Amino acid sequence: MDGMDTAILKGPVVVRRFQPDDLETALEIDREVFGGYDPAIFSAFYEYYTGSTLVAEVGGIVAGFILGFKHTPFEGRVFWLAVRPGFQSRGIGMRLMLEVLRTFRQMGALSTTLEVRVSNKKAQSLYSMMGFRMIGVCPAYYSDGEAAIIMKLRL
Repeated sequence: MDGMDTAILKGPVVVRRFQPDDLETALEIDREVFGGYDPAIFSAFYEYYTGSTLVAEVGGIVAGFILGFKHTPFEGRVFWLAVRPGFQSRGIGMRLMLEVLRTFRQMGALSTTLEVRVSNKKAQSLYSMMGFRMIGVCPAYYSDGEAAIIMKLRL
């Protein structure tokens, strides 16, 4: 993104469904934010959860994505939300969350859960601001041994 026109970077945010062509970019973003997920996960979400697997574009550039799914008949689950470092703190994560929550409501969900790293204060702040509340902690949840905070929102 070096040398990219700043007008493009500040353009409107467009949230849309994840497409097969987004796979490489999603993997790139995953690496940039140290997610380390298996590429097959992205393909599976695209194939099985098309309505709740979304990307956010700014000026035609994929700036972030969200992988969500209907966990139970009445509960949505956010599996992974990631925004490129150069696009963070611009409301893109919130836009993706609002859209996936709207999708979950349309699917009949009454609540949504997610897990977030104990060290990820920025994401915890976003989720809390959106009304999510901590319901538990899962020790050694991530592959590196870090614990996860489990959060829930009633829709």
